[in-house]
Amino acid sequence: MTVHIDTPRTAVTIGRPGFQVAIAGDAVAQTFPIVVRRETLRDAQRARALLRAGTHDQANFVVALEIEVAIAPNAASARAAVEQAGIAADSSETIRYIGTTHGLITLLRDIYAAEVADAVILVPIDGSATGSRIREQVLPVFADVRHRVA
Repeated sequence: MTVHIDTPRTAVTIGRPGFQVAIAGDAVAQTFPIVVRRETLRDAQRARALLRAGTHDQANFVVALEIEVAIAPNAASARAAVEQAGIAADSSETIRYIGTTHGLITLLRDIYAAEVADAVILVPIDGSATGSRIREQVLPVFADVRHRVA
């Protein structure tokens, strides 16, 4: 006995926008139509799922997550910079990352892989040092990812 399984020749797939990373205030950050601020990654993931549930064009519907960031060569330096800037540890309404560039890159990859957000807007909280590190060390890592669809 031979069993034939018919497979559709044209599979229907739902696309996903390529991951985008931007710094608050940049032109790219201002193009995101929906920006969410949540205190936990799980809350952000739920918000994204609810927002995307009502759209028919999944590949072009971007939900961005705002994250407050302070990065330095080591985590202790990043914590010291935040403390020096006078920012309280529990004063954030959104996710906050304080650590190294490598750790931030890993967090951003995880955010996209876990479908927490389709884009991220990074808000430097300790001044221009973090902004410069993001531009020099983080944005180039994600520059070519923007055009991929998962």
